[in-house]
Amino acid sequence: MNKSLIIAVFCILCLNCRGESGDCKSSYKKATEKLNQYYIDGLSSHLDTALYYASQLNTCSEYKVRGVNLKLTLYMLSKKYEAGDKYVDSLFEKDFSRPYQKILYRNSFRALLLEKQNDIAGRDSCYNEIIIEIRKYIKKNPLNKDAIADLFYTKINFEDRETVINEIDLLKSKKSYDKDFLEALKETIDSKEKK
Repeated sequence: MNKSLIIAVFCILCLNCRGESGDCKSSYKKATEKLNQYYIDGLSSHLDTALYYASQLNTCSEYKVRGVNLKLTLYMLSKKYEAGDKYVDSLFEKDFSRPYQKILYRNSFRALLLEKQNDIAGRDSCYNEIIIEIRKYIKKNPLNKDAIADLFYTKINFEDRETVINEIDLLKSKKSYDKDFLEALKETIDSKEKK
C-alpha cells in the first residue's frame, strides 16, 4: 500500500512538472511571438499581450533568466518605466545573466523617468552608476562581449556620439579585442537614432 501511494505521488509530481515545463515553454513561445509581431507592425497591443505571457513565467525556474530579460525588454519597449523599476526591485542579482544587470536595468528605467521630467543631471547620474558597475565587471572579465556592448549601449544614451565611437576605436587598436565584434558594435552605435 505504501509503495503504491509513493508511486502514485511520484507520477503526479512528474506529470505536474512536465505540465509546468510545457506551460512555461508555451508561455515563452507566445510571448516571443507577440514581441516579434510588435517588431513587424509596431502595434503596442502586442507588447501588452507579450507581457501577459511573460508574467506567467515567474514560477518557471528553467525560464527564469530568459523570462526576466524578456519582461524587462517589454517594459522598456512599452515605456512602462515605473512598472519596470518596481519589477527590477523585486528581483535578485542571481536572476540576471550578469551581476551588474540589476543596476543596469533599475537605473535605466529611472534614467528614462528622470529624462521625461527633464532632470538631465539625475539621468546622467543613473547612467554613470551603470557605467561604474559594468567597468567593475569588465575589469574581471575583460573580453566579455555582452558587457562591452552593455557599456557602450549605456554610454550612447548620454554621452556624445563621437566620444563613444572614438572609445570603441581605441579598443579596436588593442590586440586582445575581437575587431570584427567591435566594428559591428561601432556600426550599431553609430546608426542609433539621434535624440
